[in-house]
Amino acid sequence: MKQIEQYNDLASFNADGKPTTASRVANIKAGNLSKFDGVNVPTTDTPVFGDAVYTDENGGKVAIRQDIFNRSLVPASWTYKGVFLGYHKDGRWRVFLGNYSSLPSLKYADVLQYQLNAPTLDGAEHTASIGLWLSNTSYASATTISFTYTATALSQVVTAINAAIDAKKAEVSFNQDVWSYLADDDNNKVETDADATKIIVQIDTWNDYRQANIQGGTLIIWRDMPASDNYRKVNGKSTNYRGIMNFEGGAAYWSTNGRTPDANVAVHSEAGNTNPMTLSAFQTSPYAAELRAYYGTYDAYLRGEFGIQDQLKVGAFALPDGEALTAKYGPLMAPTKSGGTKAILPAHNWAYRQGGHLWDVSEGVLMMEDANLAIINATQTKAGKVTLSNAATRWWAERNYAGGAWLFYGNNRALHNDAVCVAYRVGAVSLF
Repeated sequence: MKQIEQYNDLASFNADGKPTTASRVANIKAGNLSKFDGVNVPTTDTPVFGDAVYTDENGGKVAIRQDIFNRSLVPASWTYKGVFLGYHKDGRWRVFLGNYSSLPSLKYADVLQYQLNAPTLDGAEHTASIGLWLSNTSYASATTISFTYTATALSQVVTAINAAIDAKKAEVSFNQDVWSYLADDDNNKVETDADATKIIVQIDTWNDYRQANIQGGTLIIWRDMPASDNYRKVNGKSTNYRGIMNFEGGAAYWSTNGRTPDANVAVHSEAGNTNPMTLSAFQTSPYAAELRAYYGTYDAYLRGEFGIQDQLKVGAFALPDGEALTAKYGPLMAPTKSGGTKAILPAHNWAYRQGGHLWDVSEGVLMMEDANLAIINATQTKAGKVTLSNAATRWWAERNYAGGAWLFYGNNRALHNDAVCVAYRVGAVSLF
């Protein structure tokens, strides 16, 4: 049995500080008080935000309070998973998967697939064309690829269009892989006309947002994945950017990079796509008098006019969550012209392969909030794993439009969107 440590009074007990290498049971003679300070005491049944989450040797989940967490004392048979974020509606633990030394930067999407408009298979000669945005420098306009075919089967059209694509690539000096192939109803590549129902034209690497356009076909990489181009701020205004997720960093940016108003600004009137005003304007402009009287501080102004209404299921926050999106679209793979395969949606695919899901906009609001981010990083630091910067741009799981998706923009710390063909940081959350 562990020996009970004896102290004459509370002052001498407090002077000893909290233990970090072993739990302590203490008796304080003055007042006959008993104290227990645990180190690495599991709290499996009642985890709280910020707890370190492990799985034990049997695969059972274990949570340890951040303030008593010491990784050097954790059994070697346990595996660190990450940080407890809260409970899913069905009772599962929501955990930021943090067992990494760093998180990768990946594109949201990296393959372009188009379904070719149905060709005429009557054995007569026909001429058709497709327009693809092919360039090594500028994607300002489509490159028209004309092809002539005489066909009674789709494979004959594939042969004709591939010859035309190769010729046009050489003509415009485009060095990316572009090709066409037979596919079935589920967009899987097939080898015979008997199994084929369509022709897919594919650019193996997505380089520019304008490549989502096509003439003579339809973009199909999203399958039935929904999208929304807006959400609601706490002041009731609809927007597609400038909703602040991290206010400490947001205040640092907008205090000098915001706007100077030239007309009166009423409370709860900051328009959806308006930039916050500068700190100086908030403090001194006559047009900000109502805001100063109502909010008092610049931080309160930012939170009241540019905070995100994440509980209201509107726009991006009404889309399927990260778990549903990753489960359905993370496994999607495409063939490559060289004979291999690649993930159509690399960000979702990475999270899928980690056993979790790409973090979504609701989880982003939770994790990037200043106090919560500090708690997450404190646990990650104790675990010796990656911490999250409030200045790094990160993809969320939801799509914004044909060529864009939602993200945390590290520059101004806002919920924003960008072209899916750009690589940004990714991360995963798992429901245990």
